[in-house]
Amino acid sequence: MKRVSMIVAYLLILTFAVTACYPSLWFVSNSGSDKSDTSQTTQSSETAASDSSSVFPESTVTEESSETDSGTDTQLSTTQTTSGTSSVTTITKPTTSKKSTNSATTTTTKPDTGKEMRAVWVSYIELNSMLNGKTVAQAKAAIDGVMVNCKAYGLNAVIFHVRANSDAYYKSKVFSPAASVKNLLNAGFDPLAYAVEAAHSRGLELHAWVNPYRIGTNKSFAKCNDYFESDGRYYYNPASDDAQKLIISGVDEIVRNYKTDGVQFDDYFYPSNLKNLPNDDYNKYKSDGGKMSVGDWRRTNVSKLIATVYKKVHSIRSGCVFGVSPRGVQDQNYDVVYADVALWMKEKGYIDYICPQVYFGFLHKTQAFDKNVDSWIAMPRHSSVRLYIGLALHKIGILNDQYAGTNAGKAEWAQHNDIMKRSLLSVRSKPECGGVMFFSYRYFTPASLTQSSWSRDVAIHEVENLLTVMKP
Repeated sequence: MKRVSMIVAYLLILTFAVTACYPSLWFVSNSGSDKSDTSQTTQSSETAASDSSSVFPESTVTEESSETDSGTDTQLSTTQTTSGTSSVTTITKPTTSKKSTNSATTTTTKPDTGKEMRAVWVSYIELNSMLNGKTVAQAKAAIDGVMVNCKAYGLNAVIFHVRANSDAYYKSKVFSPAASVKNLLNAGFDPLAYAVEAAHSRGLELHAWVNPYRIGTNKSFAKCNDYFESDGRYYYNPASDDAQKLIISGVDEIVRNYKTDGVQFDDYFYPSNLKNLPNDDYNKYKSDGGKMSVGDWRRTNVSKLIATVYKKVHSIRSGCVFGVSPRGVQDQNYDVVYADVALWMKEKGYIDYICPQVYFGFLHKTQAFDKNVDSWIAMPRHSSVRLYIGLALHKIGILNDQYAGTNAGKAEWAQHNDIMKRSLLSVRSKPECGGVMFFSYRYFTPASLTQSSWSRDVAIHEVENLLTVMKP
């Protein structure tokens, strides 16, 4: 009997120790549920089915919320508010932590088996130089020249700027024409229509590059009244339904009227300097019972636009893709411009591709090229989302990369003439990556550029070395 009592006592002690170390086992055994995470309260299927207003894909509603912008997972609540001319809609959606490593949906680190992307951005600055004051014949020749050169360089896609500052480099019913193409449009020439034809005839893709929120230094270009000023520049208010509808209408007419292969937003979301940004909309949201921190609220505003644009693009034309090219440092996306890139990558229904701007050399102190690329590869990514890498062609030959952190890093671009070549080969060696995009077109011909604080000879040799490996 004494021996049996000792065995029973031993078993009781063992049970207590196990449940103390693994409390979820105690929860499972007592609740009859296989859910060990009690922090999530999921809505019923009936409630989910009735929330037809949500534009967010695969949303999960919970009742918890964070009052601080801590970077942890937070839960959002559905609230609609109106402030002046701005209607602000907050959709129920759990945001993704910038540090999150768990995926709620199918993610992948498998090799990218699609066609390698080798693209170049053609910016509005370059378009202005090509098209401003030109005749229709000269404009056609300039656009043809871009496509001929891109084909010769071994590229297979062009990211063509169609909206830089609430304007249009095409025939638009939504936005005013960019100053450099106004006369061409009046003469019946549409630069985007011609560029699409010129690209496709040479086997190149063409993606329409849109800056969604920027208005620029001239507020007369604003097409709705919901905008604000930051550092002398104007931006549409991401919290405004009117501004979002305007941006979406602009995307709609591009995809509907032109056979573009894709639409791309770049890294301008909330402006990086928000010291003087009015918080009227957020204060109204809070007074109406909103629970989110200002950071989560801002990220939700941006994510709402991204999800709606994705849905719009795919509803108009199958085969047209929607991508985003964010900053290369994820914390800056999340905390500075309020872009929840991790969420867009992890869940289906936001983007078809992501192209972070990894504008760093191999000797950068904190963001060395390979280290940065590997950090993007490590992020949970839905199997439908491709990963491309943006490369800093514009840095070739510069004498001082001032933010590189070390003397070696600052001098790297002037002392080495194979950084672009090594960058491309490095990306190509990582099977999770689907290709690259170069910023920007004019730097493929450095001999024709006039710049200060750079080595033209180094830049010329950089391009020569790059082109030897461009075609796989």
